[in-house]
Amino acid sequence: MRSKCSEGLIKLKAVFLLVTFLLTACNKEDIDYTRSRTSYFKNLHEQSFSDTTITCVTFNIQLGFKAAQDPWNKEIVGADTAQVKEIARLLKKAQPDIIALQEVPRNRYNAVVKLFIELLATEMDMNYAYGTHSYNDPYGIYPVHGEWGNAILTKYKILEINNKEVEFISKWEKRSILDASLELQPGKVLHAISLHYIPSDQAVSNTVKYLGQLSDPVIMMGDFNITGEIHAFDSLGFRDADANYTNNWIDRIYYSGNDFSCNSFGTIADSVTWISDHLANYGVLKLND
Repeated sequence: MRSKCSEGLIKLKAVFLLVTFLLTACNKEDIDYTRSRTSYFKNLHEQSFSDTTITCVTFNIQLGFKAAQDPWNKEIVGADTAQVKEIARLLKKAQPDIIALQEVPRNRYNAVVKLFIELLATEMDMNYAYGTHSYNDPYGIYPVHGEWGNAILTKYKILEINNKEVEFISKWEKRSILDASLELQPGKVLHAISLHYIPSDQAVSNTVKYLGQLSDPVIMMGDFNITGEIHAFDSLGFRDADANYTNNWIDRIYYSGNDFSCNSFGTIADSVTWISDHLANYGVLKLND
């Protein structure tokens, strides 16, 4: 027959093991900061279309924080439901078919909405794809709580995605491009790409290599971060919707010139609420016969 002392030691040991397990499960060291990346997609709708023009938007949403806020300051809280609605309100102005988003948060420590793209997709009533750069932070803040990356919102059915790494400086500095294969029309596939460069000397060259493997039409949008090598895409037959670079060198919309021509390009005005520190650019592309 066990003594009360023995029973007490057994219970204490059980509690110790449970606490150890929970601490281990929550330990950020279990994350592979160098390679772990989250990517997924979901179709809310799967109907077919027969569009001859496509309206595209690219928008860096600054992790769901207002323009005057610093999303990297752990003391500042943002990315709330009200901001999701504000972003949706702005995007709907363009009546977009495809949206490329950058700096999209996922489970970040100072974001109110943890699954940001899911809520935004619901507001927009669009299919969505998401791909992170990994568990990393441009300022090396440690431990890293949550991820951030690129996203695609679209009315078209998503067939598959590829979250391709194109820059790796260190485990804290790395970037991927998110390529979503869309069913543009029955039997016709389009690659919609969202990207956000550091930039480094790897960015454009690795993207050019990736694009060279694609045979279907491509629309590539994002935050190119003023890289002078951007003209390397011209050699692949890509064209810039803002041919005269009237808006800025940063947020661009590129498309495969053999497949599309550009009807118009512009910026969605946001001079009242300043939703982000970036502007949302749009382009209306016409499918070539």
